[in-house]
Amino acid sequence: MTAGFSRPATPLAEKNAPWRRRSGGAAPPFALAAPSFVIPAGVAENARFLADHYAEIGLLFFETRACLAYTDADLPPDLAGLPVNWHVHLPLDLPWERGPDAAWEAIARLMDKAAFLRPWAWVLHPPAAPGLLADLAGRLRRHSIDPADVLLENVAESDLCALWGEARAEGFSACLDLGHILAHDQHAVLDLPGVWEATRMLHVCAPGPDGRHLSLTRLDDAGRALLDSMCARFQGRTVTMEVFDKTGLFESTALFETWLAHREAEK
Repeated sequence: MTAGFSRPATPLAEKNAPWRRRSGGAAPPFALAAPSFVIPAGVAENARFLADHYAEIGLLFFETRACLAYTDADLPPDLAGLPVNWHVHLPLDLPWERGPDAAWEAIARLMDKAAFLRPWAWVLHPPAAPGLLADLAGRLRRHSIDPADVLLENVAESDLCALWGEARAEGFSACLDLGHILAHDQHAVLDLPGVWEATRMLHVCAPGPDGRHLSLTRLDDAGRALLDSMCARFQGRTVTMEVFDKTGLFESTALFETWLAHREAEK
């Protein structure tokens, strides 16, 4: 496994220049990211398209087996030259049920596959069973990966509350997902001890039926108020517009930027 995955940080003022041009206001103190699946094409085509619009791209490894089969045709070397930062979303179907060895084999191989992009973080749906995070943290450290660069996301199977003590003891960070909080009534995660110091990324979308990720235009007043509260408390690096179609992504970004500009003007 390749050690040292962090990309030298591009200054936020430069990374958020497109935001300043569109909004006419000051850039936010975090990067805006898009997922690598918004147009009906492969990863490379999506990344080249998104690089003109976003400071950061989240490489989506949706399914373990399919993503392990990626070749240079799916992840061509020239993607490393795009003027963006990267993070990686690890698969939703990691084989935790087969034990930590099987899960780690998949994680390690995928980390190697994406290492040429020098992602600054790895978003992980945590295992449902307790006790596995300590084992994972040990394996990460033995391969020169800081558990702080692995961001545990609140998902339908876990709001992170039952895992939080173990997660913090082992040094993991968090990725808080607005849509999941709203869809699964996970508001308790917002008040876990130290959660805002540990949260390095937000995922934002409006929740839809069957787990769909809808445009922010679909947020009701309660959802908008929660997003506003989360942004006010957020101390991390990246807000990801987790909407998987171009139209919804762009309208969500424009609306989010408008809200941020209004917040800034009211200070």
